[in-house]
Amino acid sequence: MYLIDDCSDLKLVTDDEIHTFNEDELGKFQNEDKINLYSFHNRKGLNWSHNSANNEGWWRSFCTSLKIAEKYNYQKIIHIESDAFLISKRIFDHIDNLKMGWTAFWAPKYNFSESCVQVICKDQFDNFRDFASCGYHELSKKGLAEKVIPFTNIERKFVGDRYGEKNNHQMKGLDYFCQTKLDTIITAESSDTLEGFNSIVWRTLWSLYLFRLFWSARKVLLVIIVIGLLLLFII
Repeated sequence: MYLIDDCSDLKLVTDDEIHTFNEDELGKFQNEDKINLYSFHNRKGLNWSHNSANNEGWWRSFCTSLKIAEKYNYQKIIHIESDAFLISKRIFDHIDNLKMGWTAFWAPKYNFSESCVQVICKDQFDNFRDFASCGYHELSKKGLAEKVIPFTNIERKFVGDRYGEKNNHQMKGLDYFCQTKLDTIITAESSDTLEGFNSIVWRTLWSLYLFRLFWSARKVLLVIIVIGLLLLFII
């Protein structure tokens, strides 16, 4: 596991389970039994000048995952942002079983692909390299990662969203939870516990395209229904 860090003071990292090294040490150090914290020499920080959540710092870290994967001959990159959590065993198994493609999940709130959780298999490494060849500075000008990354597959059958933007409580039956607040406690689904009936029903419904379409437009549909009922009442 790698944490890609934007130039923190590594002297403050005292946990024995974390192995730290700088960007110029890639290839010299790796510890498979620990969390590898890869840190840049200079900080990019947040810069909203391009009107994009995915600024230079985000793109630099994202593209560095390819360098790490190719250096150590990994078969896939599983990109999970620090405020995104995988919850269910079924999404764990799905990601483990992916062998090909560049897969993103889905953010119903914004009706676009979820860049917080991605799986980039080795057959897409060349595509990743070509996409990133312009450099992270130019990538930061292109706009939202969700709109420009060349995903080969958008997986919509799992239940998840950027719930943390308005909710600090984990609901039942979820596969992933994104934009998590610091005070939100996320608990992984136990692998030896049967799913509840409500979770099974919700996930079954969510697998249907018409249901997802209805759910994404539920507020608009509700307004239309209310207006229709009012018109019927007036008539």
